[in-house]
Amino acid sequence: MSFPLNKIAMSVAAVAMVGLSLNATADIKAKFSYAVSQSNPIGLAADRFIELVDQKSNGKMQVTGYPDAQLGNEIRSMSSAQGGIIELSVISTAGASGAVEELGIFDLPFLFKNVEEADAVVDSEVGQQLLDKFQENNLMGLCYWDYGFRQVSNSTHPIHSLEDFDGLKLRVLQNRIYIDTFKALGANPLALPYPETYTALETGAIDGQESAYLVTQSSGYHEIQDYMTETNHVYLPAVVIASKKFWDRLDADGQQMLIEACNESKLYHREVSRKMEEDVIQELVAAGMEVNTIEPEERARMVEATREVTEKYKAELGADLFDQTMAIIEEASQR
Repeated sequence: MSFPLNKIAMSVAAVAMVGLSLNATADIKAKFSYAVSQSNPIGLAADRFIELVDQKSNGKMQVTGYPDAQLGNEIRSMSSAQGGIIELSVISTAGASGAVEELGIFDLPFLFKNVEEADAVVDSEVGQQLLDKFQENNLMGLCYWDYGFRQVSNSTHPIHSLEDFDGLKLRVLQNRIYIDTFKALGANPLALPYPETYTALETGAIDGQESAYLVTQSSGYHEIQDYMTETNHVYLPAVVIASKKFWDRLDADGQQMLIEACNESKLYHREVSRKMEEDVIQELVAAGMEVNTIEPEERARMVEATREVTEKYKAELGADLFDQTMAIIEEASQR
């Protein structure tokens, strides 16, 4: 039996197309960089994400996690993802605001009172619009995880009042809003990359730092810091990002698989991190830290001291974004 040459050519082309489609999603390897330890909820969520990708791809996509900033701090790993050097990373919104300025909305001091309000914003249309903006920077925003509320530790004295911030040398994130916030509170903020913080604390180059309870524990800061104050000055989401170069190598099914794995790991992260945070305070106390909270009247003074910071960045970030965010927070507070 013979076939016309044009039909043979079409059949060969069809086979080739199938091969290309299969190869586009098969045996893909991806590096996933994150700044904190594998025992931190971010690390646990990364492990869950990797497991889900393996399951959903039937082993065709292999993601390897690199904790403890092995592939660079947040800013460096985001740059590496932009250049296609690494495929995946998770970046705090404070760090990612260098790429998407509007993410600074999450850095405004004392914006959220509880996790329900923060969840409402990141899960909203506003949260999705901010994720979409990563495409303008050769990145893809997949979903949000979080580092939780941030607290202040130091080795000088407990912080009970606004005046207790005076002169404290505190490591803060490499972010203008954080720097301005702690200046407004009276501290001397020093923006340091996360990997340099432990040594700076240990040598006395700085007095303290601000981070979530679980980051304080997983980073070992409780070993060299005496006092922990629950300030809840900022709630810090984190964005799981993919390199656009990596993303474009995937077919539509592969892209959807990553988004699904990310959203499933988000729910896992919230469950795990909030359960762990219930226990971590007692663990820090058992390790020798003195932990205290802020009285409502003193918190109100801190909010007032930082009001000009909010007004300054509200103008920069856009009144519409601020108003939409506040409307979501107000609605969530009524539930």
